[in-house]
Amino acid sequence: MLLTLLCSGAAAVAIGVHYYALPLALGAGGALVVLGAVAFAMVRGTRFGGFTLVAANVAMVVLHIQLSHGLTEFHFGVFVLLGLLLVYRDWRPLVFAAALFAVHHVAFDRLQALSYPFYCTAEADFARVVLHAVYVVVQTGIEIVLALQLRRAAVEGAELSALVAQVDGGERICLDVEHVAVSVPTALALKAAITRMAAAMIEVRTAAMSVEDAASEIASGSMDLSARTERQAWDVQQTSASMQEIHTAVQSAAHTAGEASSLAGETSDAVVHGGDAVGRVVETMGGISASADRIAEITGLIDSIALQTHILSLNASVEAARSGESGRGFAVVAGEVQQLAHRTATAARQIRELIGESSNRVAQGRQQVAAAHGGMAEIVVKARRVNDLIRGISSATDQQAAGMGQVGEAVAQIDSMTRQNAALVEESAAAAESLKDQATRLNAVVDQFHLLGAGRPGIRRA
Repeated sequence: MLLTLLCSGAAAVAIGVHYYALPLALGAGGALVVLGAVAFAMVRGTRFGGFTLVAANVAMVVLHIQLSHGLTEFHFGVFVLLGLLLVYRDWRPLVFAAALFAVHHVAFDRLQALSYPFYCTAEADFARVVLHAVYVVVQTGIEIVLALQLRRAAVEGAELSALVAQVDGGERICLDVEHVAVSVPTALALKAAITRMAAAMIEVRTAAMSVEDAASEIASGSMDLSARTERQAWDVQQTSASMQEIHTAVQSAAHTAGEASSLAGETSDAVVHGGDAVGRVVETMGGISASADRIAEITGLIDSIALQTHILSLNASVEAARSGESGRGFAVVAGEVQQLAHRTATAARQIRELIGESSNRVAQGRQQVAAAHGGMAEIVVKARRVNDLIRGISSATDQQAAGMGQVGEAVAQIDSMTRQNAALVEESAAAAESLKDQATRLNAVVDQFHLLGAGRPGIRRA
């Protein structure tokens, strides 16, 4: 508008030269140019500055008409200026300019009709002024519509440009557009779309960080689990070897228990036979005791016979003594018989004493043999019990050997499965590490966007 004012000032000088009114052209045109320049320099970009430039340009068109003494062709400047005012993309400068032109036309036409040196047309004609006013109103109305559309388009373009400039943040794409003020539908829709995109990217970032953290925890846990699984595999392997040794020892114990059971059986049989032999010894001792009793009876009989023989020899001696010489030989015989009876009685007494002593010893031996027989019976019972226990131990040992074999097989299977689990854990750790790398790459991609509330670049939650 300042350039338009300068061009209009130059045109005013040219018109003033043509119509011999250069002093008016220089004075009024220079004043208007100075006014516009001061407004441009002092209040540029303000509404007051804009209206001042509009008023200066309207006055410059009025000066053209005045210098030409109301020449109709210079009225085209009115329409040209109204068209140029669309540069403001605002209806208020248009209405202001149209109002100034209306005041000028009516005032100058009436002053011209009163013979004052003011010119609106070549001759005062209010009807023509009204017709001009109709054209001005129509053009102003059209230009108001155009100004509104241009303003809407300009605002839309400016808001879209502001959004694009905000998004295009250089190396990073900024999706934080909350502070960008927009009003037109297109900009509002774009801002809403960018806001939804920012919310989606925030969710993606949150999910990616969660995945990265989870992958880190899984990788760390998998590594720990892998180490523990390897140690467990080593422990299971050692356990398997120990179980194999235990199985061998149990088998050896089972074999030894079998041999012990066999020996216990043989011992039990030998004890039974010994018990039978002791029983027979008891019976023999009983027979010896009975024979001794029988010998004692016979010895008593011999002693009785010896006593009777002694008595008879005494009687014979008495009778021989009575017989005198005739009985001397009989007396000798009777003396011999008496001695024999005495010796017989003595021998019988000695035999009886020996028999008594033998009977006492036989009785003692019988008691000892009876006690030995009872002990042997108890030994037989205990030997049989020991045999049964050893057989039970042998059977249990056999079962333990079989169970240890099954346990060894189970431990071997556990060892195999543990090794397989260790391999799977290593694969899981590798997969978790790969997932962590992918999450890191995803976070790196998301970091290319500046999100709402995301803070400074590189700030990430732990």
